[in-house]
Amino acid sequence: MKSMKVPFSYKRAKPLDLSFEDLESLAPSSLRVFSTGFVSSYRMLGVPAKRDGRYKTASMLLSHNRLTGGLDDIRLLVDKLFWQPNALCWLDLSHNQLTDLSDVLLGFPNLSTLYLHHNRLASLCVVARINRLPRLRSVTLQNNPVAEYHGYRTAVLSVLKRITRLDFVSVTDSERRLLPPIALESFIKNYLMRQKS
Repeated sequence: MKSMKVPFSYKRAKPLDLSFEDLESLAPSSLRVFSTGFVSSYRMLGVPAKRDGRYKTASMLLSHNRLTGGLDDIRLLVDKLFWQPNALCWLDLSHNQLTDLSDVLLGFPNLSTLYLHHNRLASLCVVARINRLPRLRSVTLQNNPVAEYHGYRTAVLSVLKRITRLDFVSVTDSERRLLPPIALESFIKNYLMRQKS
């Protein structure tokens, strides 16, 4: 899917806040916003503007829920809630129980910030999948099992070469110079083999 120019008014709009909803699924039928029209506003001190029942924003908070497995229903959810679904730039999925990242995230070509801290992501191969997001620049993975590996930061930066911030810390030029100059597939294979021994 091709990226588009996201209107500045959408980027600076309040995020759509679906955090602390006790969600186990992203199926639209399970969300209170569709039955009541209510969206939490206490964290962001307001909700984004609406047009024809959809929100004019480029950000969504889904943190502090009970989402497990992957994210198969997120496309359907964003299509129903966002005035311009492909404008999604910032997605907060922190403090859930995610074990996988669905390829459906690759359908959001403008996604530049992705918060995944405090989940159950254990594999560098799962993390490597999001490398195909062309505008991804900021990722959080701390407090996931993958972050417990020796050399975690170097491994993630080797896989996600375009990011400029990892776990809220800027990636420095000196860090980039120290990254292994080998192909991604080879690096992942060697990295995983070292972890088993």
